[in-house]
Amino acid sequence: MQDAHVLLPDMNSCLTALPSGESCFRTLRCFDGHGGARASRFAAENLHHTLSRKFPSGENSECDKLIKKCLLDTFRQTDEDFLKKASMQKPAWKDGSTATCVLVVDDTVYVANLGDSR
Repeated sequence: MQDAHVLLPDMNSCLTALPSGESCFRTLRCFDGHGGARASRFAAENLHHTLSRKFPSGENSECDKLIKKCLLDTFRQTDEDFLKKASMQKPAWKDGSTATCVLVVDDTVYVANLGDSR
């Protein structure tokens, strides 16, 4: 099977710098592999770590905008990381994956997608 998914009902432990001490973070991510399972598995195993490193820290009046940028940057970085790993293989991996990510921050739901998983 080429698909992968991850459900983290409590992402607080992954985030080192939370915007608010009272915030609650949950995420669900689904990946639809194309041409193999390696890209979807890589994204499932790594995307939340990249998200936690890039997540905005501290109180900020533009938190909503920063979270949206964080999601875009997270997708981009995960793609770059996989492409680097894939290109080092002999023969180079040709796998790909779409992605759908739902991030819940307190009472706000952020949905991001990549590829045809809209």
